[in-house]
Amino acid sequence: MFNLAKLLQGMTPAGWAIVALCLIAWVAMIHVFGKMTEKRWGDRESGALVGFFLPGIVFVAMLYLM
Repeated sequence: MFNLAKLLQGMTPAGWAIVALCLIAWVAMIHVFGKMTEKRWGDRESGALVGFFLPGIVFVAMLYLM
């Protein structure tokens, strides 16, 4: 298992910038997936849920692999 406190303490300013960019990209993906599914099926929530959970699951999986 990963130690979140140790991970956060060891971050450099560049690391924090990368985290900020990833969070912005995550919010953008939620928005874009919501728009795509709204156009295609008229249901924005399904795409937004995929945009929210898929990157989160990948992120947690990568933390466990570190």
